Amino acid sequence: MLKEMKIAVLRQSRRMGLTARVARSAWRRRRLLVLCYHGISLDDEHQWDPDLYMSPERFRERLDLLRAGGYEVLALADAVPLLLEGRLPAKAVSITFDDGMHDFYARAYPILREFRYPATLYLTTYYCHDQRPVFDLVCSYILWKGLRRELDGAEFLGEPGILRLGSRAECSAVFGRIYRRVREAGLSADAKDELARRLAARLEVDYERIRSLRIVHLMTPQEVRAVAAGGVDVQMHTHRHRTPRDRTEFVREIRENRTAIAAMTGSGAGVEHFCYPSGDYDLRFLPWLREEGVKTATTCHAGFAGSLSEPLLLPRVLDCSGLSSVEFEGWLSGVSSFLPRRRR
Repeated sequence: MLKEMKIAVLRQSRRMGLTARVARSAWRRRRLLVLCYHGISLDDEHQWDPDLYMSPERFRERLDLLRAGGYEVLALADAVPLLLEGRLPAKAVSITFDDGMHDFYARAYPILREFRYPATLYLTTYYCHDQRPVFDLVCSYILWKGLRRELDGAEFLGEPGILRLGSRAECSAVFGRIYRRVREAGLSADAKDELARRLAARLEVDYERIRSLRIVHLMTPQEVRAVAAGGVDVQMHTHRHRTPRDRTEFVREIRENRTAIAAMTGSGAGVEHFCYPSGDYDLRFLPWLREEGVKTATTCHAGFAGSLSEPLLLPRVLDCSGLSSVEFEGWLSGVSSFLPRRRR
């Protein structure tokens, strides 16, 4: 109900010319919109998880809206100093991608180059050198592909009974149980890959096709080097996509991530920006990040960054398949920041 009401307000705002006036306002000029993306589909991922993925066609439409609306797309590393100094150009936007999946290289990067738009890629580096599907993602994807089938609980949970996949909710519940069991068992990467392969076989899902398309695979070091050479700003997202509360472990994640990025891109200079994996942050991280020379860090809190924003807690707007064009335009202009939102 709230979403429908917001869309109605945004449409009316656009018809009345309010959206365009807010976009040109002094208020908007003093603010930076940071867009957050995760994946651009290689196949049907946007149908599986529309909160994380969108189709290449939808992504091109988004960039068309940016260009048609006269928005100034800046690299985040360039935009933040201008923001803090009060020198942002009008209608400033930065584009960021999380994780560094192969689909960024295969789908998003060519479209960004077509529009000549800069982007920041927050790369989690462990799986770049271990080229297999990220287990939790591929497990969830396989279960979705097996919708309306059943599994033997004894085989996958060590418990008798039938695991029904009759709905998305049931798929999600089964995924949660399998994932918890895998964590408790401390399975190796090889064992998890074999489990995913067996799961796909039982559900008659083509695992080799998933691997050949490299769905939910991280980019290879060669692909990382290629996008960096093409102007993408590759930055930190932790080595293993986690934010431990122990200082030693947290700093280790940052250092290993930075070292791996430097090795893949050929330069460690400027690797000083960070994104909290899954938006998971703690205020204790801020001094640790500063000690490691990190200048900015982005969250998953929706909103605009202003001159008084904490540089290590920058808000971003998650753009995904579930966000309509009028909602996207509402965020570009700034109108959406005045509308009520559900807390996440």
